[in-house]
Amino acid sequence: MSYKQSFRSAGIWASGMAAALVACAAWGLLPQGSGAPGPVAAEKPTAGSPPAKSPAPERAAQPPRTKADEAEFPDSSFIARRFTTELTRLLKQGKVVPPSELFRQAQQAGRCDVVPLPEPKEKLAPEAIYARAKPAVVVIGSVMRPSGHRGFRAAMASGFVIRGDGVVVTNYHVLEAFQQARAVAAMTYDERVLPIQKVLAADEHNDVAVVKVEAENLAALPIAATAPVGATVFCLSHPALDTDESESAFFTFTQGIVCGKFHLRLNGPDPLNVLAITAEYAKGSSGGPILNVCGAVVVIICQTRALFHDEDETEPQITWKFSRPSSSLLALLQPAAAR
Repeated sequence: MSYKQSFRSAGIWASGMAAALVACAAWGLLPQGSGAPGPVAAEKPTAGSPPAKSPAPERAAQPPRTKADEAEFPDSSFIARRFTTELTRLLKQGKVVPPSELFRQAQQAGRCDVVPLPEPKEKLAPEAIYARAKPAVVVIGSVMRPSGHRGFRAAMASGFVIRGDGVVVTNYHVLEAFQQARAVAAMTYDERVLPIQKVLAADEHNDVAVVKVEAENLAALPIAATAPVGATVFCLSHPALDTDESESAFFTFTQGIVCGKFHLRLNGPDPLNVLAITAEYAKGSSGGPILNVCGAVVVIICQTRALFHDEDETEPQITWKFSRPSSSLLALLQPAAAR
């Protein structure tokens, strides 16, 4: 009996492209079947008669969306287009730092002096956690101009704010994947597009990066030191809506538990600490926060690991959600006096 294991990052969402940017050389989420129905066989025409033409179906007029409806059910395509349009404008105005320079900074960065918000003590209902955390979660995205295309296309991942003056956390592999793009920015829940100006700290081994955008008075998330196995957790990120990655489900909220803590060799010979959770995430979720019942960050979304029973990958058994504990982030935020 053989068992095959497949490692994947949470991945990056690409809009309107045949292939998404690769999160890093060895990673990318395993595609799943679309589940779309197959084509319906057409009825053959009678011998000697011309093929029958089906009348074009009439499309019912769509009523205009109200502001309340738009607020409750936002249009993900509109959000993605706004991000692309605004970041392209900033790029043409020369207000962005080249992504290749940002990745160079990440390769050289160490720690930074950032004091995180402490973990609150009050337990919250899931809907309250979502309402409080959503303003502090951002889209980390880039724009590029693929060969043969006249316009710009976007690729997207996730991140979260930890200090109100624009200190944002995401994955190291997100910056690596975006290094060939034209521009990189964070987009807030109210659709402000803020170019990433510099990398403050980075840890390639633990796949964590801390970046800076120009902003004031942003909502920020507190950070907890740890979470025990069995603890309830919530994931807030921007997974793709389909295998083609044509749209993203911005600010998706899922619930699960911490199902294990392991010291594993996932990315090479050097082991690292990981938390396994059961809350769902997928391509586009890279860099997003996983929160405890008080709304504090306990884990950073990073990668998945699919396990199959056989080599032909016809019998999937489990998809591990392996992410980095908040301790790996806190290690990057140590003040100079504490080092």
